[in-house]
Amino acid sequence: MAELESLNHTAICVHDLVEGMHFYCDILGGTPHQRSNYEIEDTQTGIAIFQSVILEDYLLALTVPSNFMPMPPEDQLRGAHGFRHGFCVPRERFDAVQKSLTENKVRFEGPVDHPEAGPFGQSIYFKDPSGNFLEVLWLREENAQTFRRRYTHVE
Repeated sequence: MAELESLNHTAICVHDLVEGMHFYCDILGGTPHQRSNYEIEDTQTGIAIFQSVILEDYLLALTVPSNFMPMPPEDQLRGAHGFRHGFCVPRERFDAVQKSLTENKVRFEGPVDHPEAGPFGQSIYFKDPSGNFLEVLWLREENAQTFRRRYTHVE
C-alpha cells in the first residue's frame, strides 16, 4: 500500500487573477511563485492562466475557470455542504491573520472554539473575493509529526 505523507498543493479557481493574487499575497501573506499560460477551450480569452502562490510550505495554484462558478449567498461563511479549504497557522500567528482580515475589511466568522479533546484550537471562516470558502485554524499540538501519529494513525 502506498503511504502518502501529506497534501502538497491544490488549485483554487478565482474570477479575477489580479484580485486573487492581491488577496492571497497581500492579505494572507503568500509569495508569488510560478506563472504559466495554457491554451484551454472555452475560456473567455482562449488562455487559462495559472499563478502559483506559496503560503508557508504549501503551494496554492490560482486559476481562472473556463466557466463562471456560481457561489453560495454572501452571508454564508462556512461553506456549502461543509466544503472549504483549511489552512493551519501557529497559535502565535492566528491573531495576526484576524487583524489582517479586519484591516482589509474581509468579513469573517470567529474565532470559533473547537472541543478541548480534539486537535484544533480555534478557527476563523471567510471567503476570498471569488467566494471560495476558507478556514484558518491553529492546532493544540504544534508538532505536525505528533499530530499525524496521534490523530491519523491506523493500527
